Amino acid sequence: MPPPHTKALVSEPGMSDPHALIHGDTCYLFTGHDVGFGVDDWVMPEWRVYRSDDLRRWRHVATIDPADTYLGAGHTACWGGDAVTRDGRTYWYFSNGSKDLGVAVADHPEGRFVDALGGPLVDSFDPTVFVDVDGTHYLVYGMHEYWIAPLDESMTAFAEAPRRLALDRRGVFPSTDKNALHERDGIYYLSCSGYYATSRSLHGPYVHRGLVGTGWGLDTPYAHGDFFRWRGDWYHVWCRYRDRSHDRIRDSFIAPVVYDDDGAMRTDLSALDGHR
Repeated sequence: MPPPHTKALVSEPGMSDPHALIHGDTCYLFTGHDVGFGVDDWVMPEWRVYRSDDLRRWRHVATIDPADTYLGAGHTACWGGDAVTRDGRTYWYFSNGSKDLGVAVADHPEGRFVDALGGPLVDSFDPTVFVDVDGTHYLVYGMHEYWIAPLDESMTAFAEAPRRLALDRRGVFPSTDKNALHERDGIYYLSCSGYYATSRSLHGPYVHRGLVGTGWGLDTPYAHGDFFRWRGDWYHVWCRYRDRSHDRIRDSFIAPVVYDDDGAMRTDLSALDGHR
């Protein structure tokens, strides 16, 4: 397992809401871009795509412009999203602030992305794309409750009506946005920030299991990110506010994930020691 980068993934501040897409032997991160220094709000004028061949060195290779979507030029609420490839095309599911979410499509993860619908797909935000073991593509979204629906072959419409994911928060799992969902060895992991819940069924019920780690923003509701498999190993990528009391500027970090025999998981934060 190669050691990940032990500092923020890029030197430029504002790399937020990272989601990973594995394309061939390359890892792409689709991220937000925070620019509102000293502003008590999110100012996010675009999305960015970074690529790496080793999870250490990241290169900015594309910018997704809201002018190429129904959001229009000058939009500054380019919140979180997720990307997936299917049949040679890459689909980017993006948030219009907390209002709704749309779909953009490109012939390659590095773009150029253009709006696939000309309007929103659903009136929610912060989507995650999940591909189940049978190849079915799902969209998961929501805030206080999470909803899941299979996508049809067009990837721009639902094949069935969305269903609410059954989740036992046990009074601990955050009631907030930006979920992530992955599957390993027959166990489904629904996470939010550093908190996670597991189920043997895609639709739940999910039961809160604990935190993947403490510190690094993981024990707050704000460490938006993703779990992904690359070259046979699992990794966690997430973001952390520099000073949320001052503004909404974030950095992103990555570390390996360790799974126990009972399905418990934890992020190996030892890779980040000395860089708090």
